[in-house]
Amino acid sequence: MNIILVFPKIETAKSIKVLLQRNGYSVDAVCTTVAQGLHVAGELDGGIIVSNYRLVDGMALEFYEDLHPNFQLLMIAPKDYIDSGSVRDVFSLTTPLHGKDLLDTLETISYAYTRWRKKKKAARPQRTQQEQKTIDLAKMLLMDRNGLSESDAHRYIQKSSMDNGTGMVETAEMILSLMRG
Repeated sequence: MNIILVFPKIETAKSIKVLLQRNGYSVDAVCTTVAQGLHVAGELDGGIIVSNYRLVDGMALEFYEDLHPNFQLLMIAPKDYIDSGSVRDVFSLTTPLHGKDLLDTLETISYAYTRWRKKKKAARPQRTQQEQKTIDLAKMLLMDRNGLSESDAHRYIQKSSMDNGTGMVETAEMILSLMRG
């Protein structure tokens, strides 16, 4: 789980980092500006941003809009800012920040984030009818010419696809053009 801390005062970020590390979390970066946070996040494929609501070069909500959707934001802000209705679709905690609240909220976000990533990873891409037809034709050709079962033909296309770094549809198209030509 990638965690990035973004706070205008480096001392605040460092004390939060120590708290998190003492409780088993690994912190990937400590930043003091939106620009730094975006740069670090751009090098990662997702995670959790823990940030003050106001930063030197912008607001956390604006920062969040520029992030890849694989990131979650935990914003620390005064109660009146959170109650103002400005905060939507993000996790938030009020100041003054209490360590236990931060740890409990981070645990909840981590659990939800991990489940979301697993579901996303497990979801198969939806193919068009034409794409599925191409794959089925390639399987039938492999079954006829090579005496493979349907599941073996499917595994062959799947493995060839992974070995070549191509999608199954593209691999099926290559098989069809090679075996027909």
